[in-house]
Parts: sequence; structure tokens; C-alpha cells
Amino acid sequence: MTEGRGIYVHVPFCARKCFYCDFNSYSLDKSAVASYLAALEKEVQLYQAQIAREPGVVFDTLYIGGGTPTVLSGKDLARMIRRLLEAFPFKDGAEVTCEANPGSSNTEKFAAMREAGVNRLSLGVQTFDDALLLLLGRQHTGQEAVEAVEEARRAGFDNINLDLMFALPGQSLAQWEESVRQALSLRPSHLSCYSLIVEEGTPFGDAFRLGKLSLPGEDAEYEMFAWLIDALQAQGYEHYEISNFALPGRRSEHNQIYWRNGAWLGLGPGAHGYWNGKRYANVRLPSDYSERLDRGELPVASVHEVSVDEAMDDTMIFGLRLLEGVSRGDFYRRFGVELTKVYSRELDQLTDLGLLEVTPQRVRVTRQGLFLANQVFAAFLRG
Repeated sequence: MTEGRGIYVHVPFCARKCFYCDFNSYSLDKSAVASYLAALEKEVQLYQAQIAREPGVVFDTLYIGGGTPTVLSGKDLARMIRRLLEAFPFKDGAEVTCEANPGSSNTEKFAAMREAGVNRLSLGVQTFDDALLLLLGRQHTGQEAVEAVEEARRAGFDNINLDLMFALPGQSLAQWEESVRQALSLRPSHLSCYSLIVEEGTPFGDAFRLGKLSLPGEDAEYEMFAWLIDALQAQGYEHYEISNFALPGRRSEHNQIYWRNGAWLGLGPGAHGYWNGKRYANVRLPSDYSERLDRGELPVASVHEVSVDEAMDDTMIFGLRLLEGVSRGDFYRRFGVELTKVYSRELDQLTDLGLLEVTPQRVRVTRQGLFLANQVFAAFLRG
């Protein structure tokens, strides 16, 4: 299977930053938005010229993330999406995803996005519990999340992902089960479910450091995750990546590019990309981003040329997030060597622990390995 190519565009604005978030996002400001959109157009032009010099390049996916893309006006968002689709060569029927928050979306905005070419929506719901939403600093209620799904469907979206979070401060298993049941009642085509990670430099990080954040323990987190897997599979969802579940034919094509260690362009402040064997990161501040592009420069802050050994390690670490695992044939096609020869010691250790399964076709995590995934991934970091 080919790894694919995608484009990621970062919209660095939010109505208000959530208490757990360490993403590169800033408070909404009209002048900053205008400056960002003008700078993004310049970055698009620079990459458009570069891609024109690389014959045969066709993109499989476009993903608009953030931040909160839907804090932009429907008009600005639709214009940006049309411009991106016009500037770069995409395959017919390419997946075009836009993230949205229930608190900054409405039927009119959804319709503008749909008309511009977005065919997949990712809604940041996190939970349907109003008390937990308030604790997280979210800008919507559980009922508004339900209404956002209904409005998106009225606008023509039939491919909708819902983001949910578990192991939240004070969250019980019963509360988690209720949020999942409410999500299932909406029958989304895809669910992304992540446990809370407390990041330094966030309000949650500060509260945790001071002993003021009460989190469920590891056993409770395990129980929530195990219940989730069984509940979603019973409802016909394929558990295809550690944190992701899809109805048949509704996997996230864009995220699979990351998990298969494929190539993508990253545009916007703080965006990361992986192109022609190099990983790069853009400057984070929107003002720095605009200044670089005003000078006619790409806004790249750092570039790292990936060695063959690193590319092998990345292919294993990202690929083992997929429950189908890493194809031995694909690995050989890409690197010209059997992965069982490169990682014989690591594979022996992890299979002995019951965390990995090695077949003639592929290597994949076991169910036990799902719950100890970080231990599995760490084994393939040879650097």
C-alpha cells in the first residue's frame, strides 16, 4: 500500500484557549486574521511553484486544523479552501477535512464549507457532560454538540468524526459510558477517542503541579479504554488505530498518511511537514509567520533531514498505531531490507512479553499491546 501525500493547513485562532490545550493557538483578532490569510496566500504561492517543479505529484488529502478553523467567517473559510483546492493537484474524490467546534459553527457556515469542497467534518465535542465541558474550558454545551451534528447533516455532510476525551478530572466510568452512548446515538461515521494528557505550561499543567487536579488513576483509564473498544465494536465500528474507530469505508485517509509515514506539506504558523525526506516546522507566532512571507521567504523555523534508520524507526512506530500493523512487504519495498532482520531483538522481546504478533505478512500489536503502546513504540527508537 502506498503511503499517500497530504496537505495540512493550520488555522492558529480560537475563541478562547481550553485549559488542557498546548496547541499553537491564539485569541481571535480581526486584524490578525486578515494578516494570517494574506500570509497564507503567499505561502500557498511559494509551494504551488515548488510543486509545479515536481512532476507527478498528486495529493490525496487536505486537512484544515487548528486552533479552531470555524472561528473564521464562513466566507473567509470557504475562500481559503477553494484557493487550496485550486492551487494544488488533488486526486479525484480527495478527502477534504475541516475541524470545527460546536460553539463556533452553524448551518450557514457548514453549508459554506460543504459548497467549497469540504467532504469530511471533524467536530471537537470532547464530552457531552456540561459540567466536564465547563471544567475543560470548552465553549459549547452537550446539547449544542448534538445540534451541530444535526446542522452539519442538513448542510450535506455524511462523513462526520467526533472527538471525545476520557480520563478527565473527576470523570467516572459511568460518565464516560454516557458520553459514548450519546455519541453513538448520533451515528457518526468516525470517532477519535483520546485520554487526557496533562501538558506543562497549560492551566491544567499548573493545577496538576500544585496538586489541585484530581485525575482518574491508570486502572480507571484502562477500564474506560477497554469498555470503549468493546462498546464501539459491538455497534459496528472498526477499531483500526489505537484511538480511532470508523464505520466501514470511513477511515481517516489523512491521518493514515501520518501513520504510514507518508509525505505531507504543512502550511500555517507552527505547522509541521514531511517532504522529500525532510521534516520541517514553521515559525509559531503568526506575526513572525507573516513577516517571513512578506520578505518572500518560506516561514520555516527548522529542518531535519531524516536518515534511512530514522525513517525505518518512524515507519515502525507510527505503523504500529494501526491495528493491522506494519506490512513486511511494504517495509521491504520501501527500504530494501526485511524488517525482521533490522528489528530481530526488539521483535523477540516484545513477542515474548505478549505485546506484538509477528506473522509472515505483518507485525502488529496484540490487545495487551494496545494498553502498553508507549512501551512498544519506545523499543523501536534506536537513536
